[in-house]
Amino acid sequence: MKAALLKSYGDVDQFEIGDIPTPKPGPGEILIKIEASAVNPFDLILRQGFMARFIPLPLPAVLGGDAAGTISALGDGVTGFSVGDRVVADFAANGKGAHAEYGVLPATAIAKLPAGLSFEEGASLVKAGLTGRQAVEALDVEAGDRVLVSGGLGTVGRSAIQYLKQIGAQPVAGVRPERLSEGQALAGEALDITLPTASPGFAHAISTAGPVAGNLIGHVRDGGTVASIVPVPEGANAGGRITIRELFHHTDAATLDAVLDAAVRGLLVIPISHTFTLEEIGAAQNAVAAGAPGKVVLKH
Repeated sequence: MKAALLKSYGDVDQFEIGDIPTPKPGPGEILIKIEASAVNPFDLILRQGFMARFIPLPLPAVLGGDAAGTISALGDGVTGFSVGDRVVADFAANGKGAHAEYGVLPATAIAKLPAGLSFEEGASLVKAGLTGRQAVEALDVEAGDRVLVSGGLGTVGRSAIQYLKQIGAQPVAGVRPERLSEGQALAGEALDITLPTASPGFAHAISTAGPVAGNLIGHVRDGGTVASIVPVPEGANAGGRITIRELFHHTDAATLDAVLDAAVRGLLVIPISHTFTLEEIGAAQNAVAAGAPGKVVLKH
């Protein structure tokens, strides 16, 4: 099968399109024919080798965590799915990812793609949708609560904001000053997250943008809670005055079903800003590095 292979850690010139054996599903696994996959910022970190100590990739490696396609084969013991089903898949960061013609993964990492969503839309929703929802669920948010979300116009931030609205909370988008109107249109309220504050007013916040993590923490009052998917700057939580819950995306098929249901009902929209072919993997990663204002998707 055709795949975008990362030959060595480094720049995008380390990608080449090559042929590797088509995998076969083992017990409890599913083989999917991939129609679209998404490029995430984490893929760039993997490509450059910054996580090699913790996640060593078998080179040449296939990156890509989010995919959508159709089921080609079922491993022994798989129930609830059929060959030909349209699905989305949440691939692990193990060098056997989604930027290929086919992929194998556990049935527990797959959800059926509703008829109202395209393959490209499905691929754009997986990790962003899961992470945004899991960030909200890491907090004790109740209907009516105001919750600050930094990086509110990023894909995870958008997911969190739209889920907060869905459960009756009042999200506030923390954005750069030139994007205040966009943030307000999405969340209903926005603030300039690049500026510190002397009057913290939030009990809950979600941190998705590393460069302003310290500013976000300054907006949270004593005893409040932050769910963070980015590193917290040293000294930002002086005296441990707030609770910080570090969050790492985890695969959850039931939550993924809920994400897809919200999307098909129009309650969750993750914009797709760029679409490339599999052969254009380098350009796609460069678009992510340049700060693409939406999801970057590969059509296979």
